[in-house]
This record gives sequence, C-alpha cells and structure tokens, in this order.
Amino acid sequence: MGRPRAAVLEESAASNGTTGRELARRLGISAASASEHAATMRDANLITSQRVTNTAWHTLSPLGQALLEGRLRPIGPVGQEPAPTPTR
Repeated sequence: MGRPRAAVLEESAASNGTTGRELARRLGISAASASEHAATMRDANLITSQRVTNTAWHTLSPLGQALLEGRLRPIGPVGQEPAPTPTR
C-alpha cells in the first residue's frame, strides 16, 4: 500500500468518516485522485462508501481498522501471494 492510500485509510479513521471532497482537501490531492483512491480502498474492503444525495461518504471498515491497528499486514495487489516471512 502506498502513502496516498495509507493516508486515505488513516484520514477515514481519524475523521470517523469523510466525504471524497474533504479527503482531497485534507490530503492536498485532487478530488479525482481522492475518489480513485477511495474506490480502490473500497474494492479492497478497507473502507465502506455510502451515497448521501450526491455525496459519497467514506468510513473505515472493520478490516481497515484491523490493518491500521497492526492486526493484519497488507499482502500487495489482489491475487498476489504474500512475500515469504524471513526466518532466522
């Protein structure tokens, strides 16, 4: 997971839910970029999104919360096997 998506995840947690426009403002990225990152995070089940009138509202999912708390580790793109854990 790259920095922009990690920032989207963290901001969704810190704000207890936010709009795509607000994500863009807080992270200093374009609204289109915020929307794209949010869609990717939603597809990975890390955030949930709901439409309220014409606005998408993004909140952290239980899986996203577990990742932020260190109870899970990201494995890379969907379908990609995790890297082997080094042994000593």
